[in-house]
Amino acid sequence: MLMLYALSRKISSMLPGDILGKKIDPFRRIPINIGYIWGLISFTLFRMWPKVEGLENLEALREVDENGKKKGLKPAMYVANHASWMDIPYVCRVLGFRNYKFIAKAELKKVPILGRAIMVAGHVALDRTNRRSQMVAYKAGVQYMKDGVNLVTFPEGTRSKTGRMGSFKKGAFKMAQTVGAPIVPISIHYADKVQPLDYAFPAKPSRWSRPEGVVKVGKPISTEGKSDDELLEEVWSTIADALPESHKPAKDTPVGAN
Repeated sequence: MLMLYALSRKISSMLPGDILGKKIDPFRRIPINIGYIWGLISFTLFRMWPKVEGLENLEALREVDENGKKKGLKPAMYVANHASWMDIPYVCRVLGFRNYKFIAKAELKKVPILGRAIMVAGHVALDRTNRRSQMVAYKAGVQYMKDGVNLVTFPEGTRSKTGRMGSFKKGAFKMAQTVGAPIVPISIHYADKVQPLDYAFPAKPSRWSRPEGVVKVGKPISTEGKSDDELLEEVWSTIADALPESHKPAKDTPVGAN
């Protein structure tokens, strides 16, 4: 379906007015929703539905008009620890059908199927070794948030090999700070047991050997009036405090990393 969407978008761009790209789906929400539906199907097929806690905390993002009528949630940056590929659909379970873009490593674009999906959905690709790529990603992320699109990042930069949370890179937080958007901390439990680091697919479910994945949504953290280091410390500590002992950072783990 994503390939059909990509083809439709290409054809539309060649036609006067580009109806699909400029009017129907300017922020590429359709492929995001297709991916979410596929995630729901996978949860059912592999019996890996996570337990989601703290969704009520997102109500702090609810916008209200001058008449007191509730509207949608204002855009935010969702930040989580990262120990498994399963973290991706778990975070998507929190966001549901809302539009969002992942801040992904640029090298993932080279992965078959996944790379194409990243480009079709308009996710933000970042090469941390390339200054120009960093600036392009920063501008794209800021513009998305101004347009009402949520951002998602795993600031460790890669999956943990031990399951324990590591240091955070603070670069992505700048996008949220620039537009004054809040950060939603998410603590993911046992995703590395549901789909271990070296597994291409989720592990076979078992009542005794595979714990249930848990996704804990924390209260949104304001980015306003805080230094880079203060914000990094607050987000890192909030996520770490809500993790089980086996996922908490090892002793003397620095909060920030280059």
